[in-house]
Amino acid sequence: MSSNYFRPSDVEVEGTEHLELYQFGDKDVNHFFCRTCGIFPFSTVASVPPDYQGAARPGDYRINLGCVHDLDVFSLAIEVINGKAL
Repeated sequence: MSSNYFRPSDVEVEGTEHLELYQFGDKDVNHFFCRTCGIFPFSTVASVPPDYQGAARPGDYRINLGCVHDLDVFSLAIEVINGKAL
């Protein structure tokens, strides 16, 4: 997954008719999955708490970089994120 958030105007999504939406517990994030193969191509921010100071805004995307056309993910620098510490 991308470590950065992307604004909707910076993202072009193809094949939305094949996607299914899933929301976990608090429903703050929209998780999209392919109905055919189950891949998780991206998520979007559904909402943020009023006191949230982070980078994400409703509508922003986090993208499975393996789903980006013509992107060699093996050429990217790896950024390890300790999610437990967030």
